[in-house]
Amino acid sequence: MPQIHLYPPRKSADGGSRGGSCCWHMPSAAAVLCVVLAVQGVRFLISLSSPTEAQVDTGENTGGQDIQTGGEPEPVEYTIQPRGLTVVLDPGHGGAQPGCVIGDLEEKDIAMSITQQLKGELELLGFDVVLTRSTDADVDLSERARIANEAEGDCFVSIHCNSYEDDSVSGLECYYFRSEAGEQLAELISKATDESNIDTREVKEGNFQVLRETTMPAVLVETGFMTHPGELARLCDPNYQQKIALGIANGIDAYLNTRT
Repeated sequence: MPQIHLYPPRKSADGGSRGGSCCWHMPSAAAVLCVVLAVQGVRFLISLSSPTEAQVDTGENTGGQDIQTGGEPEPVEYTIQPRGLTVVLDPGHGGAQPGCVIGDLEEKDIAMSITQQLKGELELLGFDVVLTRSTDADVDLSERARIANEAEGDCFVSIHCNSYEDDSVSGLECYYFRSEAGEQLAELISKATDESNIDTREVKEGNFQVLRETTMPAVLVETGFMTHPGELARLCDPNYQQKIALGIANGIDAYLNTRT
């Protein structure tokens, strides 16, 4: 499990705090994360845009001088607690089924990249995550539904990219099929992506096989239109992929919080 190691402040000779330090261990797919913790009177602000960057704010003016700690004490460990809930993620297409192809860019690769980042976000939130494929494999649609059902997932999210003959059409779309719970999940994901400043279209009902055959609340997310040149460029940007993943994760979290 991901861990934050927090090193509490040492006491100086005059009884004051001399500052602490921290280190962070997390999956490479995890997102930008901010954590504010109060430990022994010290405010730790961890602002991570990579797995190793961190800042520590002691709330004291040191006059620009380095603080010598005299050696590191034992870390205080914070471990993300599992929530006992399982999310099944389905990266669309794979293998000989590339999905939409624009030049050298294939939908299956973009879908897998976003899914892996989404997996990292959900694990940071304490969810168990099951993937219907973790490699470039062509998995039958019925097999994807079977994997989800056997995992007894609490929800199912299939990740795709869209295409259309009119290259001016853009935006993320979320589909459900004949399910009030699925519609609620789709609405909350769309709300979260819209609040993340991602171009988000209205929720739609779609008769997709993976939505018909799964037994849990299920949605299919078309993360953007590869046929829109500007959106295609964004979909290939790891930072934008991370933004999409975080938005979808927040929507899933909001939905599952209503069920616990």
